[in-house]
Amino acid sequence: MLQNVTITLLINLIFMFSTGTFVSSCTYKAVGDKVVISFDDAKLQEDNELRWIHNQRRVYWKKGSQVKHSELNTDQYGSLILENVQKDKSGEYRGIIYDAEGKLIKETVQHLCVLEPVPEPTVMVECVEKGVNLNCSAVKKTEVVSWMKNGIKTNMTHAVLHVTSSELKPGDNFSCTVSNQISKKSAKEVKPLCTDTDVHEKKFLGLELWLMLVILIGGGSFLLILFIICLVCVCRCYRRNKRKAKGTFLVNYIQKHIVFA
Repeated sequence: MLQNVTITLLINLIFMFSTGTFVSSCTYKAVGDKVVISFDDAKLQEDNELRWIHNQRRVYWKKGSQVKHSELNTDQYGSLILENVQKDKSGEYRGIIYDAEGKLIKETVQHLCVLEPVPEPTVMVECVEKGVNLNCSAVKKTEVVSWMKNGIKTNMTHAVLHVTSSELKPGDNFSCTVSNQISKKSAKEVKPLCTDTDVHEKKFLGLELWLMLVILIGGGSFLLILFIICLVCVCRCYRRNKRKAKGTFLVNYIQKHIVFA
């Protein structure tokens, strides 16, 4: 079984080198960079045919001295040149050189990965019960996070670092560093000032402060509505009594004048 695997691997290697094909891993570049994708040691002759393909789409074709298709530029050696490269230029690039008779001379396949430089991160401090949470902002899935405590690198690589009260000493400072394949930036140091008292102060009568605030606002609104209802009822009663008193006065006045008349 092992012999069969070894033979298969050797056959694949022989085929790759016999066809002149070179396959590379991803080459990382920053947005805005100039990128040159070359054939390494191959030299382009005047009567050669040159083709460049990006993600199965032809971007350059030159046969002899005649350029038949040109979306991107090349140099005298046949290397593909990308000025001010953007993220949409990521992907597979395949370059092929044929001689005048159509025989393959050289083929290369290279993968380009264009990335944005990482933004400068910041460390957000959140005091929690029995410790503190440090959140390194501006972190994407493709980025790597590392933490420094008092200038010494820790083994933590998560965006959120939890430090217990027993681990947190007065004067301790923390900073996070965010990096990808083409850039690296660090946040400014922060000194968390969290104690258990800070957390308990957020509670009132055993309830979270925000919950207590909601209860107070709800109770106050209910009392205000009740007061308005009572005020309306009092006003209506007052008007009713006033009209009743006025009617009684008119009746007495009429009766009095009729009797005397």
